[in-house]
Amino acid sequence: MNNWFDLDQSNWPIVVAPSDFASDDSLWTIFISRWKMFHEAASPTLDFAQLAVTCRRYLAGDPPPWPGANLRNGCLVVDFVDQSGFTTGTSKGGNAFTGLVYTAEVLINDFLDNQDVILPDPNDPYQYQPTGWIGTLPSAPWVIYRPEKHTGIQTSQFTITPFTDVQMLSGGHSMPGVNEAIGAGIELVGMLIGAAIQATGVGIVAGGTGIGASIGNIAETILTPLFTDVVLAWVSFKDPVRAFSAGWSHYYEHFQTGADNAYTLDSIIALVAALWATRRFFCHELVVANGAPFIVGDQGQGDFFLGDRIGSTVKGMHAGQIFVDQVSQLELAWDRNTAPDWKVTIGTARETEDPFGKALKMLQSVMGGLADLSVL
Repeated sequence: MNNWFDLDQSNWPIVVAPSDFASDDSLWTIFISRWKMFHEAASPTLDFAQLAVTCRRYLAGDPPPWPGANLRNGCLVVDFVDQSGFTTGTSKGGNAFTGLVYTAEVLINDFLDNQDVILPDPNDPYQYQPTGWIGTLPSAPWVIYRPEKHTGIQTSQFTITPFTDVQMLSGGHSMPGVNEAIGAGIELVGMLIGAAIQATGVGIVAGGTGIGASIGNIAETILTPLFTDVVLAWVSFKDPVRAFSAGWSHYYEHFQTGADNAYTLDSIIALVAALWATRRFFCHELVVANGAPFIVGDQGQGDFFLGDRIGSTVKGMHAGQIFVDQVSQLELAWDRNTAPDWKVTIGTARETEDPFGKALKMLQSVMGGLADLSVL
């Protein structure tokens, strides 16, 4: 119990770096977890908001993670950083000849789906001027890999997945209060019928209790299977932009799990998750030599690192077309016969996972849902 009230962070082994609430421009969300592992609970929210998680050890003599921090030597500092800039202004692509298109994603009127808004091109950030600064900024990503003979790319694999369904479904149970209201209405009608029968002298009053309540209870019991989870049990949303751009032949409906009752906050969150799961995305996996020409490194030690936005061109696409997204994976490997190479994954590698990995993630989601329902 004493650990709950231990507010002296100088003794903590793990701390979460605080952020300025007034200047935080990341997406808002509702975070609910009941005995879930952190990765299982936070992964969908972090993916949708394109936030990166950094975990660094604080060693005595290092600059404090935030002004006034008093931490023990070796403390693990966890921070959530926005290296995407996709809601404040960045680029999702462009052309090598005309430049990147500066855009920001905003919620459209239904508050479910996002839409790209083209912004005026910004001035070159002062960090990119000859000042000795090294790195990349989400507002103006400059690292672009081009698969040519004289670049550091060893191998390249590009996968693009178009959006699929245009209508999202969720729910399964009526919104709270609907089943109860219908049941109460049936009981009330039964009581009125019984009262009418009793008033005509047909009914028999025994012990001061009329037959109205009995008729209402019997009718409610018999009709319960017929009306339970029938009215307002499903919620749907059709994306008009997708439907228009997909033409007359396209995928139709996608059912999203995770919401028990329709027309609740859970169902709205499930619809947002469905739009995200069926979105258009790409994955570009590159094996590159470090320093040819870009250096992989973090905190001023390289041009880009995990979570940073970088671009790449793809052979066979339109001339000069650039794809820009976050670096989702970095792997460094070498052996006695080869020099160290970095495997850089730009975008999401969800569709390139092996079937066994996908099955494990689905099983993890199912077990988490059963735990929420107190089944396990």
